[in-house]
Amino acid sequence: MSRIHQTRSTDRTEQEAQRRRARANQHLDRLRNRRGEPTHATRGLPVPRGAWLLGALAIALVVGAWIGDDAIAQGGEGWQVSAVEVQGATHLSGAEIARAAGIAVGDGYAAADPRRLAGSLRQNAWIAEAGAARLPGGTVVLRVREREPLAVIEGRGGPLGVDAEGRPFAVLDARDAVDLPRLRCESTPLPGEPDSRIAEAIRVARSFPSRGLALPREIALGKEADPEGLVLRLPGMEARFVMGVKDLDARVGMLAELLAKRPAEVAEAASVDLRFLGQAVFSGKTDPKGSA
Repeated sequence: MSRIHQTRSTDRTEQEAQRRRARANQHLDRLRNRRGEPTHATRGLPVPRGAWLLGALAIALVVGAWIGDDAIAQGGEGWQVSAVEVQGATHLSGAEIARAAGIAVGDGYAAADPRRLAGSLRQNAWIAEAGAARLPGGTVVLRVREREPLAVIEGRGGPLGVDAEGRPFAVLDARDAVDLPRLRCESTPLPGEPDSRIAEAIRVARSFPSRGLALPREIALGKEADPEGLVLRLPGMEARFVMGVKDLDARVGMLAELLAKRPAEVAEAASVDLRFLGQAVFSGKTDPKGSA
């Protein structure tokens, strides 16, 4: 019994000592708070040096992956192109895009400069817009938007594709040009230069399928002052359809209605003039003038 009583007394003594120490620490904390010093509760435990190093390495890797290869490469020493990824190409192959950019697997950091790559790509006649990225690990991404040939015009080196801006841009293969409308202009536009009149003529021609009409086989533009303006020919018909220079969408509607109601007369005409509101003027192969 005496031992049990002694043990309980000892426990009470230790508990009392712990309470005294706690009260002393609280008192010290209050004094430190007044002085602006770190308190007993907020004082951090010592961090091993190895933990600091591991944490710093993890942060460096995360930041490097986030901001790109420039931060990791530190000037590009030892960095090489391991892969070239091409996005957005439909006509040109990936190899052609890479050659246009001037980049290949094994090239160094400077050769993969995104500004240099994008500038080189824009020199290619097929490429309307270009961008590039140099990624960690050696991957180079080339992003392009190619021009789409919507008509074809004869050039010195062969048939030139013409884009939606009326720009002749590149010589087409025969298979790529066969189904496109032929563009004939009094003044042949310069390659690489957009032309607003040609762009509008192409827009009007490409609206034909939405009206149930075949895509024109020929788009002709005279001089800017020519009152006939836009003249179109349709597949399987000899007639010239004179559209004029204004209200072209309305003229397309007139033509669709005319072909639906009087196809035989249209087929026999050499020319159908649609410049007169609500009236089509026919010129026959034998009869020079006629109207409806």
